[in-house]
Amino acid sequence: MMNDAVIPNYSGFIMSGNNMSPTINEGDHIVVDLDQRVIRSGEIYIFKYKQSNVVCRLALDGEIVRLIFDGTDKYFEEPIGQINIIGRVIDTKSLSE
Repeated sequence: MMNDAVIPNYSGFIMSGNNMSPTINEGDHIVVDLDQRVIRSGEIYIFKYKQSNVVCRLALDGEIVRLIFDGTDKYFEEPIGQINIIGRVIDTKSLSE
């Protein structure tokens, strides 16, 4: 007997910019699970923020989300209502792979 399996809803994106380097470099292909929209602190997400798609690590502290960029020591804090999550990054592939 086979169980019904749910296949996650994946999408691919190409990284633009180097603010997540060396974790994710410009031009890397990223695979995003569109079903994973609940913030798990320390995970990398793609989300809409001020009319742009942004890729960064998110840390949740109550109703405040810290946007962390691996390639810099800068971060930003925003109310959770300002973050519209597209999905969680589950894999990356560089063009050289």
